[in-house]
Amino acid sequence: MITYDGFDLSDYLLVIDIGRPLMPPQELTTKAILGRNGVYFIEKKHGPVVIPVEVMIYEDLGMTYSEMKRFLAEKLNKKSPKRLIFHDEPDRYIDAIIQDETEIRNLIQAGQGTLNFFCPDPYYYAIEDEVFTYNGPGGFNFTRAKGNEESEPLIEIEGTNSGGAITIKTDNTEIVFDGRLSTGEILVLDSHFITAYVIQTDGSQRSANNDIDNMTFPILQVGANHVEIQCQGNATVNTVRIYARSRWI
Repeated sequence: MITYDGFDLSDYLLVIDIGRPLMPPQELTTKAILGRNGVYFIEKKHGPVVIPVEVMIYEDLGMTYSEMKRFLAEKLNKKSPKRLIFHDEPDRYIDAIIQDETEIRNLIQAGQGTLNFFCPDPYYYAIEDEVFTYNGPGGFNFTRAKGNEESEPLIEIEGTNSGGAITIKTDNTEIVFDGRLSTGEILVLDSHFITAYVIQTDGSQRSANNDIDNMTFPILQVGANHVEIQCQGNATVNTVRIYARSRWI
């Protein structure tokens, strides 16, 4: 069974088969070199995923044809990807959107059909994720127990800065923030969206991209990780929160 955008479809659709691929499509970037056999490998990326879900409508639902059509259209037609949860893996979700509107019409007319969920981000994410919290600057070791793939964390730092700097080091990156940070504000490094910003005391955000020395954001590995927070000059750090954003392929 499936839950889509927070709605459990179990009372309306019987899932016959789910075509989950073993892993996302592998998109390889290569370059041919004159006089060399084969090609030069540059990088590999995971491509988007399409998950076909074969379903059947339950017959006695107490709805007319028109009512069922409008009901399913409301629940399945979305303007942007929404959380899709398969009940045999209730601890994770993938963002998805119906790819073919005609399949919805066929489903309603025939009572059985295939819903093709297009997932632009091919990863499954933890619904209840790991969050690591530390008080003050220093070096911290922690272990990512969830997921099977490196993750793009969100790091929040509560502190202050006026003329100093806060350095965030991980096993493979180092970022220095030298912008203004007032009491009650939170510095955020978002590795997924490759951006830095400050949450101000009124809840609004201001960009901090110009206040960091580079745009190479932290990546967390499955298992052991290390982060080090350093203060220079007038900078202070009170609390550090690391949202792992654990994920699976």
